[in-house]
Amino acid sequence: MSLRRHLSLCILSALLAGVPARAQQDTLRLTLGQAIALAVDYHLGLRSARLSQKLQEGSVAQEQARFGRTLTASLTNQSNRSPSISRLEGVQTSTSNSIGLGLGLSQDLATGGRFSLNFSNNRSSNNAAFNTIDPVYRSGLSLSFNQPLLQGRGWVNRIGLRVARNSLTASELVVQGQIQDLRAEVSRTYWDLSMAVQNLQLREQFLAAAQRVLETAKVRAAVGSDPASNILQAEVGVAQRQQDIVSAQASLRQAEDQLKTLLGLDQDPQRWQLPLQAIDTPAVAAFEGDPDSGLARTLAFNPSYRRAQLDLKSTELQIALARDQTRPSVALSTQVGLSGIGGSYSDDIKGLKAWDGRSWQGSVNLDFPLGENGAEIRLQQQLIQKEQRQVELERLRLQLAQQVRNQHRQVETSRQREEAARWTERLSVQNLDELEERLNLGLTTVRQVLDAQDDLAQARLSRLQALIDYNKALIEWRRLTGE
Repeated sequence: MSLRRHLSLCILSALLAGVPARAQQDTLRLTLGQAIALAVDYHLGLRSARLSQKLQEGSVAQEQARFGRTLTASLTNQSNRSPSISRLEGVQTSTSNSIGLGLGLSQDLATGGRFSLNFSNNRSSNNAAFNTIDPVYRSGLSLSFNQPLLQGRGWVNRIGLRVARNSLTASELVVQGQIQDLRAEVSRTYWDLSMAVQNLQLREQFLAAAQRVLETAKVRAAVGSDPASNILQAEVGVAQRQQDIVSAQASLRQAEDQLKTLLGLDQDPQRWQLPLQAIDTPAVAAFEGDPDSGLARTLAFNPSYRRAQLDLKSTELQIALARDQTRPSVALSTQVGLSGIGGSYSDDIKGLKAWDGRSWQGSVNLDFPLGENGAEIRLQQQLIQKEQRQVELERLRLQLAQQVRNQHRQVETSRQREEAARWTERLSVQNLDELEERLNLGLTTVRQVLDAQDDLAQARLSRLQALIDYNKALIEWRRLTGE
């Protein structure tokens, strides 16, 4: 189990441990920060992206391993038996036996070269009469070095590693982008749940207010101050508010299920049954953002834009590799060696140490294509792809700039809507208070009071919705600009 998942389990356990046993079975109370922490650790899509990141880490390690050392070893045993075809052998049946041991160490270099050190030892014997030494021990020690001089020389050999690292960074940005998107989605859903809870509470309050109006209508009809038809109007108002409560309860359950799914509670049937309670309440937070600084932060931190930049860098690396492939292949090969021979292993090694047998070899190999060169075609394709990447990067920059401007405008508009809705709610409260007093004095009708209640309910819901929309606009602004 990862450390983050362990911490999340601890958080969830602490939340459940902080309330009585009965409450543990009824409600799971979460702050917005706790809800985000659970979602980040349990969301399956995010876990899949993290596994993809680990796979890309393996690709980087694989590219790094290309420049590691390689140790080779071999052991051979060969035996031959055949009729003799030469009188010099002095035998009718020729037999031979050979045992060989080989050890080698090689190293691929970042320059494109390859260094190899090899040691071999062989023991051979046969029954030929002309052999003066039998068995014969032979040893050899060789050092070889191969280096390309044009194609494949230098830093181009590490292009694969640099591309793999860019891909790893891109996978990390995918995870980062999914975390930002998940945090924003959880925050929006959390406020939707808060909105649904407060909507239900408002509906219950107005049901109680409609019931008070119904009681007033019954009392005034009993004493003959108002007609009995007012009772029917009040009962209709009560029924409508009961219907509103049913709809509000359904909206609350839907918002609760959406948040549970984001938190990963659907992976555990027991936790899925726990009702959620949003502890935090929305507020009008200060906003001092501006489009210019917001765009600068967006271009610096936006995962999609940064991945596009990495794609462009990787394409430039591929262009360098394709351009290198268009060069002629010129390679330098050198080899020096020592050899020993003797009738015993010790004599063999003495000859090897004394440098009795020496050899060296040097060569330059040239490979130049004639006619149409496929490497040139690949280079042209990479250049076109680079231009395409540049166009896509610029298109994305303009798109992000437009999103930042629109979101900044949305935040300002939502704040103005919240201020206007708050003023409308205040006026609706005053209007309802006056009408209820007039109803008690018989100076207004039940219908007018019920309409005023509807107006106040709509004003409060509009003010609450404007407040939620303002917080959602801030969430999107922060997600977009990386705050």
